[in-house]
Amino acid sequence: MAQVILDPQGLIIHSDSECLSLFPVLGEWAPKTPFRKLLQEYSSDWLDQYEIAQSTDTKKYSLEHSGDSLPYPKLWIQESPDSAGKCLSIVATKEPAQQMPGLEDILKNPELITQMYLKLQRSEKRLDSYIRHFPGVFFNQRRDFSFSYLSPNCKKLLGLNPQKLAKSGSQFLSLLMSKDRDFFVRELKRNSAQSKAFTIQYRIKRASDDSLVYLTDVRTPVFSDSGMILGYEGVWLDTTRQFVAELKLTSTAWKENQAMLTSGLVHDFSNVMAGIYALSELYHSSLHESNHMYEGLGQIKKSSMEARKLVRRIIDINREEAGQKGYHDVEKLITDQLDLLKIIFPRGTEIDLQMTGQELPVYIDDVEFRQILLNLAMNAKDALVDNGKITISTSIVNKGETIFKNCMKGPRKAARNGIIIQFQDNGTGIQDTHIDKIFNSFFTTKEIHKGSGFGLYNIQRIIRELNGIIDFATEVGKGTSFHIFLNEATFTEDDKSTPEELISPAKVAPKRCQTVVYSTHDVSGFDLISMLYAKHWEVMLARSFTELQTYLYGLKQSPEIAIIYDFDDSDSIRDICTYIKDQHPETSLAIVPIGTSPHISDYEAIKEISLICDNSMSPQTMVQNLEKLTSLPVA
Repeated sequence: MAQVILDPQGLIIHSDSECLSLFPVLGEWAPKTPFRKLLQEYSSDWLDQYEIAQSTDTKKYSLEHSGDSLPYPKLWIQESPDSAGKCLSIVATKEPAQQMPGLEDILKNPELITQMYLKLQRSEKRLDSYIRHFPGVFFNQRRDFSFSYLSPNCKKLLGLNPQKLAKSGSQFLSLLMSKDRDFFVRELKRNSAQSKAFTIQYRIKRASDDSLVYLTDVRTPVFSDSGMILGYEGVWLDTTRQFVAELKLTSTAWKENQAMLTSGLVHDFSNVMAGIYALSELYHSSLHESNHMYEGLGQIKKSSMEARKLVRRIIDINREEAGQKGYHDVEKLITDQLDLLKIIFPRGTEIDLQMTGQELPVYIDDVEFRQILLNLAMNAKDALVDNGKITISTSIVNKGETIFKNCMKGPRKAARNGIIIQFQDNGTGIQDTHIDKIFNSFFTTKEIHKGSGFGLYNIQRIIRELNGIIDFATEVGKGTSFHIFLNEATFTEDDKSTPEELISPAKVAPKRCQTVVYSTHDVSGFDLISMLYAKHWEVMLARSFTELQTYLYGLKQSPEIAIIYDFDDSDSIRDICTYIKDQHPETSLAIVPIGTSPHISDYEAIKEISLICDNSMSPQTMVQNLEKLTSLPVA
């Protein structure tokens, strides 16, 4: 590869020995020769094509010569910036038939063997990186449904050791939902007559946690020379999210139509009940208690009033929109929702309210708070069995008191005066394999049409936006309790007239550090991540390269810091760092090596990395070092 450095005027100010071998005339010319003159000296075709390339933003192009006068009719040129101007990397090629060396030529040339080995090694690493980052699984499947190859993401997608699938085809079929198994086999037979790709969509139950996954299976049959089918080559894509999104969009569109169609009917029904109530009240008040119709009219009056209240609740629900914060009494919001909670739970469920009887002021969006209660109720409904009981309690805590003593993430001190809301059921509890995942988006153990996996995720999102805390305690067979801490209102939250310099530090909302965490494993329960949440950092977890791309692409403002967990996977770290820096140059990068013997020197060679959190650092030290990379005040 030859290299030429040009100044801003396009004059050659430096050329290496490779360039002199390609263009011997350079040795005879004076310094600062125009590069255009060099191209014209050899081929007018080259010059014309170069002029066209310079009129565009193209940085990589080829120049071709139509005649036979040159030993290398094509030039490949790639431009890159240089301190003096720009650098051109030039590769001259012959026609393919003349260019391809024979095996004897390769064996006689050790340098050529070395170059080919290095190119092959780079290609293998690049291919391996693509396969690991690809949001799917590549496979080769035999006729008996066993597998001769599965790419590394298989275990994460199916929750099963790939070696089991390599030995037994029945192991794969057992993962398929029973209703989809016959459909899968039938579609294989129908599409395997021709050697062209086809697509099958079916459901599997992930072996690790029994969660349901929708797979899009794109495969191509492989035949022997005699025409006998040997197996299939293909790829699996997890399309659960797309399916859930489509299902929710369809459901939302229909509910909007229903609301539009029924809103008029609800108003008419309300007017009819108003007439019944007015007449029953009129006649009831005119009758003596001894009249045989007195008790009956009294019951009609009472029932019509209850019906009017229910209709009014339906109208209010259809009108509610989130987005407006205000001061509310937590206990009043809870008691106002009792009628809806009773509808959600199975008949006979006992609801026990344990309120303080005091006003508990909070600054919240009341619509979002009602969504929290309803989502908790929907989540508890399916866990209840016979003699179900729901206990909702409130309590007051002062700054510095210990809260969440028996919760999963352990006890902690209240940072300020606040209110604890506890929502407890006596249901089946949460399985140990699900504990670390219940707040993840799209995670659900229910059938797809019965749950989207967004209920607890949205609860956590809303509470974090309120600078609150949520945690839970559970015991299999005995039930689950969710604990929510909300800051007590100071009645200065919406005072926008107060000059900023007069606000005391205690009343200034803490700045939230926007952070993206990339890891191919679930690190949501790691101490470092928990401490960042406790400090109210805005943390987004990207569990695949595709999620990382989607998140960064949609950001208008660069995240302050990106944390990359490396699970013995250092080959791809350089690519990840380069990608993040290309998208958001202002973002600081931190590496957290997870493994037995991380190669720190490999990370130090990547200039984009600002911080390496090795195994010798405690989570507290990691947080302190991370804070130094941000604009936050260091604690």
